[in-house]
Amino acid sequence: MVAHPTLLRGLTFDGGSGRPMPSTENRPVLVERTDDDFISAFLAELGTDEGRKQWVSTVRNAGEGAPSLKLYQPVHRSFQLAVVEAFCDIPGEPRLDPARIESAGLVVRRFNPTSGQREGWMKLNGEVRGWVPLADARALDADPEPARRKAAYPAGNPTLDALVEDALGAPVPYEEGVSRLFVAPPHVCAATRRTILYGMVPVASAEQVSGKAAPPPRYEEDELRDMLLPYFSDTVGVSLTGIAGKTYTHRYSDEVASDGSLSGAAREDAAQRLEQFATFLRKLVSVFNAFESPAMKAALNRQTLQFGATRRPLGDVLVEAADVFVLGRPDRTFRMPDAWPRPSSGDVSALVRAGAEASKSRLATLLPRRGRFDTPEARYEVRAFVRVRRDDGCPPALVWGTPSQPFRIAPWYENGRLPPIQVSLPAVTRENARNFLPNVAFQVPGNIFDLLSRNKAKDFLEEKAKEGRSLGLDWICGFNIPVITLCAFIVLSIFLALLNILFWWLPFIKICIPLPRRGR
Repeated sequence: MVAHPTLLRGLTFDGGSGRPMPSTENRPVLVERTDDDFISAFLAELGTDEGRKQWVSTVRNAGEGAPSLKLYQPVHRSFQLAVVEAFCDIPGEPRLDPARIESAGLVVRRFNPTSGQREGWMKLNGEVRGWVPLADARALDADPEPARRKAAYPAGNPTLDALVEDALGAPVPYEEGVSRLFVAPPHVCAATRRTILYGMVPVASAEQVSGKAAPPPRYEEDELRDMLLPYFSDTVGVSLTGIAGKTYTHRYSDEVASDGSLSGAAREDAAQRLEQFATFLRKLVSVFNAFESPAMKAALNRQTLQFGATRRPLGDVLVEAADVFVLGRPDRTFRMPDAWPRPSSGDVSALVRAGAEASKSRLATLLPRRGRFDTPEARYEVRAFVRVRRDDGCPPALVWGTPSQPFRIAPWYENGRLPPIQVSLPAVTRENARNFLPNVAFQVPGNIFDLLSRNKAKDFLEEKAKEGRSLGLDWICGFNIPVITLCAFIVLSIFLALLNILFWWLPFIKICIPLPRRGR
């Protein structure tokens, strides 16, 4: 047996003297560091009374309410540490001998506001399964490593344990994500008279739920029906007034604006109908990849369109329309049909089913899999544990600490505690411009180089640009990065001012103040 019980609790020091204090808080202490070499600085502060005075100011969960505690990410140049002390639960509370610690770590758990349960970030057979509910105290206190766990239904004998699990069903052997806890160096533990354990709190992660574990993304049926409106509805009709039977090119907006057969109001209505039709075609191409999906194409071709005395399958016609209205091919034209059919409810259902299948590949390609910290408003907590060696040679005893104060993770776009990173822009004049020689080079395909050489900026704005020709040669174009940055700053400032009329953000996101001469 273990000689005596072991407990974990938060680490506290007196802010005036830096001396250790009896802790009234069992939770692990969360410490925020913004040092470049934050581990070395953290341990150095713990080693002296003066340093511990400074260390107290970095504690995040002292006196803060749960809703207000927010931890910053490494992208903010902030790093979060969890700190606990291990001591013996006997009179005098002596510190635990570090040699008795076989291993230690911490887990981050998430609150599920719907179920009220805590969830652990789990793997199964090496594959990430995501956040899994921890339904009861047994699950909350289970060893993170499946191989170290006790039998789910202990019968006092390994063979009997296995038989009972076969009969009642063994729990899924999830492996919980663990961050390692380290024992502070001996001189630090001696100076504080504490056995201190510390570790990084993960607040950012590239881990994503395995494709096998995550349900395939899909649209709901009502979402699909809304995307197909109004052109595929058994209740809503489509009017082609002002555009029926007319032929358009990729410059259809200009052609409607110059259509002398329409009055001002009718011309505006016609422009809206054409733009609505173009938006619908973009959905078919981008969301459903409809014209590359045999099932979707077949469902579209259940309808026909009237062109004078001729009727043509709808899917075949929309392929030609997409060339003009979506791809903008200048060598193609499209004649609008005489009218738009109203499909039956069965035809709409068939198209919705085909659209559900066709959209799966698009969603799987474009939507990222669920990540560990993807939910912006999620609340988390940290819980530390140690495995203490036993005197009888049995497996180490697992000792869990109290969960930390709940916290949220600041999104990457919020300001951190440190000033912004400064980027110095060059002062460019006619006299010194020749000093900014290229320090980066781009390999430019021949047709792109020719495209830029043959056309002026206004040619692109007026849609008169000529396509570049490939002459069999690629080019190397060198630029100066500081000058590119200066150009980007100028363009950014212009667009920020233009969009300020919509967002009124300029006083908050662009702040310019004179640079003090002494600060240079």
